[in-house]
Amino acid sequence: MKGLSSLERIVLECLGKQSLSFDEIHSQSGLHENVCFNILQALIIRGILSTSGQTYQINQNISSIMMEEINGIEAKQAESLELIEAVLEQKQNRVFRFQKVAMDARDEKIFLAMLSNLDSFLQDAHKKAQNEVAIKDRKVIFWGVGEVQTLMNQVVTGR
Repeated sequence: MKGLSSLERIVLECLGKQSLSFDEIHSQSGLHENVCFNILQALIIRGILSTSGQTYQINQNISSIMMEEINGIEAKQAESLELIEAVLEQKQNRVFRFQKVAMDARDEKIFLAMLSNLDSFLQDAHKKAQNEVAIKDRKVIFWGVGEVQTLMNQVVTGR
């Protein structure tokens, strides 16, 4: 499989630059025990993780080709799609809005400025709380804007 699934990426985010035991990864990720174990084993087999006694850590000698496979544009797009699909299928605590909106040039500029402010807020909030909030308790937030004609052409061409 090219890239990483969102589950594999969660495990890597838990580890970061530290070594953790299975129980710590399991607790931080919120994954079911058997799923967590299987993901760890798969990442070891792929050479992305290594073990030292009872702890796991990210392999520091990952090739540049593997790093591109893990962190390249295609991998990030696949992960984003996987997470967006999960948000759309979420049954409880669902907050999701999607609509087509007519905007004149002035309102579009205001909207883009608001998105910029939102982006700054989210970056600051993450930086402030990333060491205190467990991976499993973090939020997935997405937003975007596209022109209807451009999006419809993408649907037609598949690009």
